[in-house]
Amino acid sequence: MLSLCTTNGISASAAQSVPTISQRSGSWARDALGSDPVDTIGSSGCALTAVAMVSSAFGQQTTPAALNRWLTSHGGYIENDLLLWRQATASTGGAVRWRWLHVPGIAPQLRTDDQNIEDLPPASLVESELDAGNLVVAEVRLQGGMHFVVLTGHSGDTFFINDPWYGDRTTLQARYGSYRQAVHSAQVYTRG
Repeated sequence: MLSLCTTNGISASAAQSVPTISQRSGSWARDALGSDPVDTIGSSGCALTAVAMVSSAFGQQTTPAALNRWLTSHGGYIENDLLLWRQATASTGGAVRWRWLHVPGIAPQLRTDDQNIEDLPPASLVESELDAGNLVVAEVRLQGGMHFVVLTGHSGDTFFINDPWYGDRTTLQARYGSYRQAVHSAQVYTRG
């Protein structure tokens, strides 16, 4: 488990046990994202890279390049490069599981029974998930566009993140603002 005991909502090792991976690493930045003729992992692979970080944190070591190849050959994208979140964890053979907390305006064909599409979950729910040793991938805005980061832990209402665009660790508040103003959707990843 990532968080065995907590102090102010985060264990000393929780945030550090999630590897920091940059979508813009020279090892894969120029690889096509899915089968898209334009988008690359470096330009548009934040969701892919976030899932690679989560999978690796839960013992399923992978890279964005390896996960991208698997997803491309196993129906992990729609419209060339839109990640199918459920399929992204299929590469782990059940070792990592996924569920939505909130997806505004999701296409009906992508919905699952446990989705809450009405309201963003309260920060306290995300904190509870992190305290339970789970990881949360949150949608934020980077330069006006959709972007995904991994929430790795918290201390009080400060959320720690791994950001695939910058390839670093920081806080949600320092880079994107408060939870309520920054987060547009959230999903939870658990050990299988």
